Amino acid sequence: MELERTKARALSEEAAAEEAVVQSPMYGVALLKIAMELKKEPAAGLDEILSGVLARMRLDEPDFRKFLERNGGLLRAIAQKKAL
Repeated sequence: MELERTKARALSEEAAAEEAVVQSPMYGVALLKIAMELKKEPAAGLDEILSGVLARMRLDEPDFRKFLERNGGLLRAIAQKKAL
């Protein structure tokens, strides 16, 4: 019984990991686009740029923000440099 639960849990974790891999290339592209826009648009704020890029790319903003919380160190550094 326990072995079956462990296998089921491992399969669901594997499926979640595969889904993240499918999404991550587009998220990487979105990060790059956001970073480029941060460098060229002096009047726009990070949230405004982020929302605009995600809307144009048709990416889910709440999911991307969760991804960004885990992987957004570079983007935060660029945004902080822009603020200075």
